[in-house]
Amino acid sequence: MLSSSMKTFLILIILLLGLCHDTQARDAVIGYSGRTIAEMPFAWASRKGFFKEANLDVKMIYMSTSIAAKGLMSGDVDYSAAMGGTLRAAIAGAPVIGIYSMFKAQMYLVSQAKYKQVADLRGKTVGISVFGGAYDLAARLILKHHGLDAEKQVTLLQIGDSRTLYSALTAGTIDSAILGPPYDIKAELEGANRLFDSSEIFDMPFSGLATSKKKLSQDRAEVKAIVRGLERIRRYIAANRGEAEAFAKQFLNLNDKEARLSITQMVKSFRDTGRTTDEAVVDFIETTLRSTKQKAGTIKPGDIVDWSVTTEVVRELDQLKK
Repeated sequence: MLSSSMKTFLILIILLLGLCHDTQARDAVIGYSGRTIAEMPFAWASRKGFFKEANLDVKMIYMSTSIAAKGLMSGDVDYSAAMGGTLRAAIAGAPVIGIYSMFKAQMYLVSQAKYKQVADLRGKTVGISVFGGAYDLAARLILKHHGLDAEKQVTLLQIGDSRTLYSALTAGTIDSAILGPPYDIKAELEGANRLFDSSEIFDMPFSGLATSKKKLSQDRAEVKAIVRGLERIRRYIAANRGEAEAFAKQFLNLNDKEARLSITQMVKSFRDTGRTTDEAVVDFIETTLRSTKQKAGTIKPGDIVDWSVTTEVVRELDQLKK
């Protein structure tokens, strides 16, 4: 027979073990498709401990947009930073959904120095990441806006992520490319011409966070914690640019000028609400259907985005400021 003191001791041990188990951080996997300024807030939020405060151990894993979308559906990936690609999968019928939009579209048509305007690219090459991707969509819209047929009057070349596109452009193997920061800035500082900013003609939900519909419905508290961490770091960056520049230098291997210009451009592109308008989502749906030659259907904004968690987070953080 155990003594009463021994029983008490064993009960305390069991309670402590249970407490340790309950407080063990939960893994949350976020897929990302390129090391650019758009991924920096994710890394910095993790470094700042914004996710650990919610007992989450966030793991950023590099993967293609298509693999991330498949991972969301299988449950191997919890979130994707490549929201544009995920939304295109949603339009095709995948059970995935966009939940947070941190930036306006940060995609720029940049060319070799000898080209001064978009019209000069007639008969030339334009580098994109992948066919059907966000950069492909941006290229086609920019070219169309300037009177060029992407199918007949230019050659779109599938090159890779923004860093690979930057390398191809600066090496002179392509005439122009769609680039995201900081690579548009690096190319411009090296003599390339920034011909057009895609955000001048459309406001679509490209950079942000997406998840599966199952995750959103079954684990809303975790989803909210992730969104809250990202919205907190967005506000922190806007209020602490010097510190953000120092982190960008380290994260993206930038010099002082590149980091300063990248953060300035980043803050300028921030969304204060964490969401786009329904009109912007409709434009995204219609443009995606046209570019992928899919038939127009009855897809509504609510079928591919759900801003409800983000709306709650933004409202709560705004109230804390008062």
